[in-house]
Amino acid sequence: MQYSTSGQVARKLRVSISTLKRWTSDPDIPLSDLRNQSGWRLFSDIDIERLRMHKRELRKAGRRFNETTLIPIVISAQRVAS
Repeated sequence: MQYSTSGQVARKLRVSISTLKRWTSDPDIPLSDLRNQSGWRLFSDIDIERLRMHKRELRKAGRRFNETTLIPIVISAQRVAS
């Protein structure tokens, strides 16, 4: 069985590494927690396919942002003046 690093998986799925890390912390996606001797996370082909399916489901649902992404930031008038 061949294993891939986070960077390799992110490139295969065409997502950022931060998106991949967010997906790996989602308890609804059953992923193995394999690591090499350096502590880098390794993904099996099955893990990659599960992540690919997760990406498809997100697209089908039309949800590309989480709830906090589109909340506007309120900047105080005092901060703007400086």
